Amino acid sequence: MSCSLDYPVFPQSMLDTLFEYILLDDVPHLEASLDETIVRANYTDNEIDACYRICWQLLKRGVHFRQFRSLILGLAIKGRATKEERLLFKYARARFKHMRFACNNFDRRHRQPRLFHMIIRSMGKMQDGFNNGQRFAAFRHGIFLWVALSPFIYPVIEKEIKDFRADSSDGIKAFHQGEIRKLKTALADQGDISAHDFHLLRKIFSRWVSFNDTLRTIRPSDALNQFSAYLATLNGIMGDRHDDYIEKKFIDKKGYYKDKIELPADLLGRIHVFLEEEGKVAS
Repeated sequence: MSCSLDYPVFPQSMLDTLFEYILLDDVPHLEASLDETIVRANYTDNEIDACYRICWQLLKRGVHFRQFRSLILGLAIKGRATKEERLLFKYARARFKHMRFACNNFDRRHRQPRLFHMIIRSMGKMQDGFNNGQRFAAFRHGIFLWVALSPFIYPVIEKEIKDFRADSSDGIKAFHQGEIRKLKTALADQGDISAHDFHLLRKIFSRWVSFNDTLRTIRPSDALNQFSAYLATLNGIMGDRHDDYIEKKFIDKKGYYKDKIELPADLLGRIHVFLEEEGKVAS
């Protein structure tokens, strides 16, 4: 990185635009379609750097850590959340998740720091806990988060996030081609997919819509807007279905990992369209 992640400073209006995109990244647009406008140009070094930097600033400037830790501790003790508390937790978690996606998408290692991943994973489990009346889960993960986000521990985790090693345009294309191969393998084995496998499949679209939302904040484009609408549709449809699986997981945890599920025909159709259009781009 040739410059600090804190500088140059993005205007608040751009951070607001990106966050608005994030909040809509799983809202279905059933009328959304794909055509040749999905073709993406090469990414410049400046764009790759800017994409990571805006994700960093969205987290750094958007989450007040002392207040967030106070919220976490309160939720851990109560084991439940008011509507306002749920929203505050959701918004903070969204910023953390987007930063994790930035590590996956723009860093040449295409992985998030392990401890940072553990924090976001615990946020998800804590949220599932207080949303589903699992008070012990909310407490256990809440205490872990309260400690991990302390001014004594989090700076160590933050240091790993700041160690950004920008990928090249060709490297990002290779990463996306790898994601496509995962999708094709999953579809070939669609009769042998568990709810957990389905969750991993959905993560591909979650990563991709996050990548595209960040890029269209940096480089506004009708084509990128259209692409995000289609990806958000896939992400939303799969997210709604996975929420059902999570509720059942509290009843039958082993079934979540072992029982086989059938992918809906409508969802399969949309994924196949995506793969066909991506094939045109790659050819």
